Amino acid sequence: MSCVMAGCVRTMSHDSTATVRVSPDVPGPAAAVAPSGHREVIGVSVLGRPIEIEYFGGGTPTVLVIGGIHGDEVASVDCTRGLIALLRAQPNQVVNRTVAVIEVANPDGYARRTRTNANGIDCNRNFPARNFKPGGSRAYRAGTQPASEPETRAILSAIAQLKPKLIISIHCIKGGRQQNNYDGPGEAIATAMAAKNGYPVSANIGYPTPGSLGSYAGADLQIPIITLELPRDQSGAAAWQHNREALLTAVRW
Repeated sequence: MSCVMAGCVRTMSHDSTATVRVSPDVPGPAAAVAPSGHREVIGVSVLGRPIEIEYFGGGTPTVLVIGGIHGDEVASVDCTRGLIALLRAQPNQVVNRTVAVIEVANPDGYARRTRTNANGIDCNRNFPARNFKPGGSRAYRAGTQPASEPETRAILSAIAQLKPKLIISIHCIKGGRQQNNYDGPGEAIATAMAAKNGYPVSANIGYPTPGSLGSYAGADLQIPIITLELPRDQSGAAAWQHNREALLTAVRW
């Protein structure tokens, strides 16, 4: 594990080939996390870009926030960046808990503005959920086996080590279908967020999502997970301002 102080970047141990799976039957104690304001490299993308996580607050429980699983959903990254900037400037927004933020989970896709990673795989269909289905259409390719992609494994590693009590995954959606979608025991949190952002609360996003993070973490592991779907046609700055209080409500839950 390496650490460079002053804007500390540490490398969380990870295996570039092994599939990481968290057992829903053995939750175990939450792992110790880095001090507030530190960034860790939890993996690297197909093309070698770092996948980083930044911590705020301290202690347990831990809330994990993820942006940019789909690289063309740019506003999701604007929201994670907005949250990071806010918590850096106002660390007292988070007390008696740790908030861990993965700013860009699919950095190659984000750089190229593509939904998929550099292998052409949709990382949000690549999780080792019970409903994983290999193959799929070009835009929704799941890969030949679960957790085949380094970006997926980085998120799995973070879940395994942090054992979050809540996951918030930020996405964008077309057609006026913005929503606070939940999997697992997340309805109360989605409802609290809806009181701030005005988006509908939904248990079903409206189409099948085999191998998704929601299926894996929420349905299989029973970790409350909110898939915050932003309006696709809204600017990132506007999406952050509209969802700032909803996200703060969730991370303080």
